Amino acid sequence: MLVQSHTGQDVQERGPATERWLRDLPRFTVLVVDDDDAIRTAVAEVLELHGYEVVVAADGQEAVELLETEAIEPDAIVLDLMMPRMDGWSFLGRLRGDLRFRDLPVVVASAFAGQLPAGADAWLQKPFEPEQLDREVARLCGH
Repeated sequence: MLVQSHTGQDVQERGPATERWLRDLPRFTVLVVDDDDAIRTAVAEVLELHGYEVVVAADGQEAVELLETEAIEPDAIVLDLMMPRMDGWSFLGRLRGDLRFRDLPVVVASAFAGQLPAGADAWLQKPFEPEQLDREVARLCGH
């Protein structure tokens, strides 16, 4: 069976055993926030291939709008730091200041060298391996 990414393109074939395994997993939703279209698409496709529902935002402001309109209820967020309009640090501060999202797990994925930003639950230095991304998101989603 061919799998379609969030863009509607076929990305990989999976066999019946993989389909049954993915169907039996709980479906977690991950919000991917990154201003780089290629990175945002790649991260979304990796997560989709691992059975996650994925919603994307091009910057922190778009992510805030999605959360505030209750358009999505993510189980975790993958967040870039360096973005226009609202950067990842500002988004993270706003997220942690809102009682509804205070405990929402956040994986910061950034090329910005530094330490784990205040309020983040995990850190991935770009570039990272798809397995690292899956491992951190799975850990934060509790599976």
